[in-house]
Amino acid sequence: MNTVPRHSRAATFALPILFIAASTCRVVAADDVPTALRCGQIFDVVAGRAIGPATIVVSHGKIESIGVQVPVGAQVVDLGSMICLPGLIDMHTHVVNTPGRSVSNDLDRSSAARALDGLHNAQVMLDTGFTTIRDVGAHDRYYSTVAIRDAIANGQATGPRMFVAPHMIGPTGSHADINNVANDLQIEIPRRIADGADELRRTIREEVKFGADWIKLAVTGGVTSVGDNPLHSAYSDEELRAAVDETHRLGRKITVHAIGGAGITAAVNAGVDCVEHGMLIDDETIKTMKQRGICLVPTIYVLNYVIDRGAQMGISAASIAKAVALRDERDKHMRKVFAAGVKIAFGTDTIFPPQEAPREFGELVKLGLSPAEAIRAATINAAQILGISDQVGTLERGKIADIVSVSVNPLDDIHTLEKVRFVMKSGRVIKFPL
Repeated sequence: MNTVPRHSRAATFALPILFIAASTCRVVAADDVPTALRCGQIFDVVAGRAIGPATIVVSHGKIESIGVQVPVGAQVVDLGSMICLPGLIDMHTHVVNTPGRSVSNDLDRSSAARALDGLHNAQVMLDTGFTTIRDVGAHDRYYSTVAIRDAIANGQATGPRMFVAPHMIGPTGSHADINNVANDLQIEIPRRIADGADELRRTIREEVKFGADWIKLAVTGGVTSVGDNPLHSAYSDEELRAAVDETHRLGRKITVHAIGGAGITAAVNAGVDCVEHGMLIDDETIKTMKQRGICLVPTIYVLNYVIDRGAQMGISAASIAKAVALRDERDKHMRKVFAAGVKIAFGTDTIFPPQEAPREFGELVKLGLSPAEAIRAATINAAQILGISDQVGTLERGKIADIVSVSVNPLDDIHTLEKVRFVMKSGRVIKFPL
């Protein structure tokens, strides 16, 4: 029985080490030898508590057993007193985004360049502890996130498991449009503009044709865009019903960018599966979302980032002013949502450096989620919404071996999730403690 030293990153498992270009990740190739992870404790996300110590035995990319026995001949990873959790899930990423560059001044990057940047950022997300991500709209005329997803799934590159809504879809002049360019400038919008029910159906069909797992609509204005109002509804009820109907008819799920109360309510009434942001949701819509099991992805940290660091990252003064005007109201409404028990999924809206994504945990707890609820948002809740809870989201026998570890019980200090020390995805060690 071979034991890996607890604080060594050298010669792990005596297996071939594959270095991925432009990545912070170190990947230890999997083989037929079982791996036994000795954990100080294991976090039970359903019960919301840490138990143990215990050993997780991993074979062929899946959890074979959880207990105390170590199979003869297994490679042992001794994580000491560290706490093991399921791999984290971020439901709102933008991996091809380059912090500090707006869509309208980001015209010198090809789709291929965005794909390379996006793969790197996805690998950073994996190294940070996110073994699964959902990317909800790339600033790319083409389909770079689909290519990244497929390269990872096919084993051509290392990265988190990905689900993608290739583009945000919105009407003319919306958060999906570019409104601060000359009216005689002819450019191709790096999102999708669709007006009217028929055009929405056609656009959704095209997204699905080229690989969409999800559809995303902009149903209100945004914060970082110009010329649109977050309080206004972007689509009519007829248009929203058509979009939901077409998406579900094609076997996909639909989510919406929504800030103002009227847009959130219209989208929920139309039957969407998920709401992003939801800052100004009203009490009646909170009740409806809870009754129907519609999830909210709150993305708290990003608004604070825009306020605190937006100027140095090139975000306009107008966008920062929008964020400032929304923050107090957002906090009030989010506290109501959390207290009501609406299903929450963890998401970050990574217009900032991807390694900062775990800061969302602290913001969720600050506004009323318990640490256990915040962890569930990034594990079992997100897995259920993605339709993969039979594979990931909890540490159980037979599930995919997506496992991370931290040094401190996150119930005592939620910020420990900002410093994930060990990452395994599908049974392969990605990151080992220094």
